[in-house]
Amino acid sequence: MTRFLVSLLLVTGFSVSALSAQAQTQEISGPPYENQMIQLAETLGSLHYLSNLCGDKTSPWRDQMDALLNVEKADAGRRKTLVSAFNNSYRTYAENYSQCTDQALKAIGRFKIQGEKLSEGLVAHYGN
Repeated sequence: MTRFLVSLLLVTGFSVSALSAQAQTQEISGPPYENQMIQLAETLGSLHYLSNLCGDKTSPWRDQMDALLNVEKADAGRRKTLVSAFNNSYRTYAENYSQCTDQALKAIGRFKIQGEKLSEGLVAHYGN
């Protein structure tokens, strides 16, 4: 988890202004890393629900989502897209898991790995 959080903090350390002029002209469809950001938001939503279900009463994954949104300085439409991805993923797992199970714990592990890979990929390709 620590490596994932460090990677995520690195992701939140880059901003759209660090991207090339060509990437900045893609305002209508979002930045070139938008799909990865949506996947990361979904991953954080899943982790938030499942971690709380399995006993973590803090909200580090939601807090990371908030930090990501703040650093990205997304306009209202993009912010809505990312928040919706987080919330939809949260709701999907809420509909399927009502108690912490071995499967839920395995899913938490998989989502941590997925989040780490996404954040490392974002930093490698778009970080400054």
